[in-house]
Amino acid sequence: MRYVTLLVSPAEGQGFHPVGERIARDPDVTGEAIHRMNDLGDGTVTLLTELSGDVDRYRAIMTDTPEVREFTVAVDEEGHGWAYSRVETNDLVEYMLERGRELELVRDMPIELTERGGQRVTLIGTEAAFARAAEFDEPPGYEITIEKTGQYHPEGGRLLDALTSRQREVLEAAVAVGYYEAPREATHEDVAEEVGCSPATAGEHLQKVERAVFGALVE
Repeated sequence: MRYVTLLVSPAEGQGFHPVGERIARDPDVTGEAIHRMNDLGDGTVTLLTELSGDVDRYRAIMTDTPEVREFTVAVDEEGHGWAYSRVETNDLVEYMLERGRELELVRDMPIELTERGGQRVTLIGTEAAFARAAEFDEPPGYEITIEKTGQYHPEGGRLLDALTSRQREVLEAAVAVGYYEAPREATHEDVAEEVGCSPATAGEHLQKVERAVFGALVE
């Protein structure tokens, strides 16, 4: 059994969906990852999306986007947003859903949302299924880059399954600079310098990492 991690990047100013385009352009709110997605088969999909930043701004975007049928947002004790939404699909989303049904591959969750409105997704399947997938064209207006591939080992990464690639990168940097040493040898500023973000963003990523990993340990 193999896995492939793909980065699906849109052309400038384009996105998978009008909601994604507007959020990608907005400096005050960030879509972090899609944790659940369900195709209802009636031209709509439901999503569970993780957010960071200004949750009220997210509410305003969703309210002003005609393709959004309904949504609700919950904020956890650390201020992170979790949004349930039901949105109308467009031609590109329908194309991707149809390809997903034809490819005979399993989509690993979560799907990481990138800064430019793209998605980082991991697919799992047999060698034969991936060979058939190679016959399909890229979606119009998008570029697909293979970032990682290899044999799939579910046991080895179980604790990290809920982390996005960016969160794993921040965790690896934190370990490398000594953030988790006792006594602590690094700060959020040191981690931020390693991964190229602000100290506040580094701290937010580490909070999410710790919540996911420790939560899995005590389940």
